[in-house]
Order: sequence, then structure tokens, then C-alpha cells
Amino acid sequence: MTPPPAPRRARRALGPGAAQALADTVRAPRTPPPWSPEAVDAALRTVLDRFEAAAETAGWRDAFDGLDEDVLGEAAAEARAFGADPAAAVDHLVGELGRQLAAWQHAIGELGRELAAAAQDRPLPEWAADAGRTEDLRRRRARQMLLEAIARHHHGPVPDEEPDDRPW
Repeated sequence: MTPPPAPRRARRALGPGAAQALADTVRAPRTPPPWSPEAVDAALRTVLDRFEAAAETAGWRDAFDGLDEDVLGEAAAEARAFGADPAAAVDHLVGELGRQLAAWQHAIGELGRELAAAAQDRPLPEWAADAGRTEDLRRRRARQMLLEAIARHHHGPVPDEEPDDRPW
């Protein structure tokens, strides 16, 4: 036979003023725990700020700002004025811009890995994912600008992607 269950003891409520006494002695942490949403957001913002600083220092965005066939033509004209090979000057400029695109792509990959680590196996918040997508789009546009500048410099105008005579 099993013994009868032990009688339940009635729980006593805390006396008057106990809540205030606990509030006075137990303090909320000054910094959020590392797994809290606030700490994760702060870590994500730190990663993005660090990337922005690196992008500014490297000058990736500035290198492609206003890039078109005229920039390549100016490099060729400058080389000609100094008695250098214009084709080699353009080749050197395009090679340098290609290396900058590669470094930019590598930095975006690092940004993605660092954001994923800072998110601590959680999905990225939309604002952080948007920042990553925006940077990727900037690099893709810069790449497209470089390719179009090369094509126009060597072969003249490139047809527009969307002619005006389409009914749709």
C-alpha cells in the first residue's frame, strides 16, 4: 500500500510592503543580457557601423561614382598627353576597378557572416537584412557601370535596354 499523500501546506503571502522591499534590493541588470533582443540589435548595429567605416575608408562607392566611358577616355587622353600607351592606361584603370570590386565583394561576404554571428542563430531583423541587400545592390550596380563603360569606350553606344516604342 502506498502511504497517504502529505498534507499541503498553505502558502503564505508576503506581508505588506514586501514588494517595495524586494524592489529596493533587487535591481534590473544595467546592460541587457547578451541574448536579449536589445543586445542582438546593438551587436548588429556595431557590425554595420564597422562595415560602413571600412567602406568609407576603402572608397569603393566613390570609385564608381559617375563612372562611364568618359572616365576611361580621360585616362587614355592623359596617358597620350604624357607619351604613355593609352590602351595600357585604360587597362590599368579597369584592372584597378576590378580589384576594388573583388575587395568590395569579399567585404560584403564578411558582412554577411558577421551579421549572422551577431544574430545568434536568429533570423536577421528586416532592417539589418535591408542594409546587407542594399550594399550588395550597390556593388552590383557598380559592376554593371564598369562593364557598360568598357563596352561604350571600346565599341561606342550600347542600345538602351527598354526602347520607347514598346506598348507595354
